[in-house]
Amino acid sequence: MDRTSKPIHTDTLPWMPLEPGVYARLLRLDGEDRTLQLKVDPGVTIAPHVHDGEVHAFGIAGHRRLGSGEIAGPGDYVYEPAGNRDTWTCIGDTPVVVQITMTGAMTTVDAAGRAVGVTDTAGLRSLYLDWCAREGHAPVALGA
Repeated sequence: MDRTSKPIHTDTLPWMPLEPGVYARLLRLDGEDRTLQLKVDPGVTIAPHVHDGEVHAFGIAGHRRLGSGEIAGPGDYVYEPAGNRDTWTCIGDTPVVVQITMTGAMTTVDAAGRAVGVTDTAGLRSLYLDWCAREGHAPVALGA
């Protein structure tokens, strides 16, 4: 097995649509861990959700208003501890691009806090591989 580090040239990767106005570039899928770039169009709000594990998010482009009301933009780092419940909105005219490393499932919740959907690494891997096959893209995410 070749253990030499190899770059993934993210600027050449296509964006996989996840839902209207939300796209992902998957970079690493390993067990319950995943690293991805998320792009969110202006005005789009990420639904309220809870993370089972930690989340590390680094802003690359655009600005987002966090559920706390704070604004995060390019160069900003946001840490979310396990169990964190949040939501955020892309504000301004530029799409938000954020690089995220997370562990565990993300559960989308309704206004009453009831689970309405779950995203985990295995499910995202399956979605990604199906999308690559359908669209004719070679999978590049490590661990896929």
